[in-house]
Amino acid sequence: MFSTLLLLILLMLTYAYAMFQGGFVSWFLFYCFLPFAVYAALIFIYPLREFKVTRVISPQRISAGDQLIVKLELKRKMPFPLLFLIIEDITPKEFNTQKSKQIIFLGFRRKYKLTYHIEQVQRGEYTFEAIRLKTADALGLVEKESYLDCQDTILVYPEMVEMVYKPLESQFEQGGTVSAMQFQKNTSLVAGVRQYQPGDRFAWIDWKATARTNDMMSKEFEIRQSNDLLIVLDRTQSNNFELLVKFVASTVRSNLKQGGQVGLFSVGEKMMFIPINGGEQQLHKLLHYLASVDVIRDIHFTKLLLEEVTLYQQSANLLVVTSSLKRELIENIGSSIRRKGAIYLIKKDGEILSREEEELRILAFNSGINIATIYESDFRTAFSEVRLA
Repeated sequence: MFSTLLLLILLMLTYAYAMFQGGFVSWFLFYCFLPFAVYAALIFIYPLREFKVTRVISPQRISAGDQLIVKLELKRKMPFPLLFLIIEDITPKEFNTQKSKQIIFLGFRRKYKLTYHIEQVQRGEYTFEAIRLKTADALGLVEKESYLDCQDTILVYPEMVEMVYKPLESQFEQGGTVSAMQFQKNTSLVAGVRQYQPGDRFAWIDWKATARTNDMMSKEFEIRQSNDLLIVLDRTQSNNFELLVKFVASTVRSNLKQGGQVGLFSVGEKMMFIPINGGEQQLHKLLHYLASVDVIRDIHFTKLLLEEVTLYQQSANLLVVTSSLKRELIENIGSSIRRKGAIYLIKKDGEILSREEEELRILAFNSGINIATIYESDFRTAFSEVRLA
């Protein structure tokens, strides 16, 4: 409002000066200022909201550490001459980039495209809210600014590595501990017949084979191994939390790609339990959660595990992923892990175990609890070459 008032005052002053002073110079000043005043007035009434803006973000599926490419396209119907236009994409504060703000010299053009890049995007869910447009007249007397709604949400998945995945039971067998492998009869697939054995179900008797051989014969079904995996993620405050998420995401993808079934139990202020399942939809669901999961301060990981009855009702192999060993975890959860699971202790390359963790590893080994210390560079072979203690 002040700028408009100033423009009118300047126009009136130059006109009054020309009228009362007269002569070539005074009228020359008035007519020289008049085009600037008219253009400023047109800028004042020109609607910046006439612009239509579209934002295209690529790639569609992005992982932490990748480069994000953002393309903006501006369109308008009226070819009004703009000396300059400042375009600012209101990016999430986590990106902290200056590339999303540019000045362009639009002129009479009705369309304009621009592109900027965001390097090393971090894991998470981000929302682009709006785009800011700003312009002014040549003398800077009138400024126009407008925010155009253009909301887009992107999901940056955790960084993942290709794993050589082998079921946990193969690790148990190598370590000499009790196997957690579960065998299930697939009663839809008959592999053959055999002599009847005490305990066989009545429905398993093959009556044709019995009549033919005069001996009680039972159907032999195909035996398949149940390699279902339930991952327990420790969300306690830790400098290695991003490594935990990276490891869990890599494990989930590798297991599901090989036809396995995975579930996730996230321990925090609000428990998150994703039931065991397989397929592409399960992968999307788990990665979607892992993309935005965060640490929780001041939680008692072991206590919360003990209170969750649902966790111990699962028949799947149990994989506890944590960045630090606690005595309470070994003593209270050890029986469940010893029976059908393992603890994976995730560390950065070169990080040395504390004295307490070394002692707990020995305690776990003597108690028959499976523990593996996995460094970041060992993620690829975490399930193929690492031996459980």
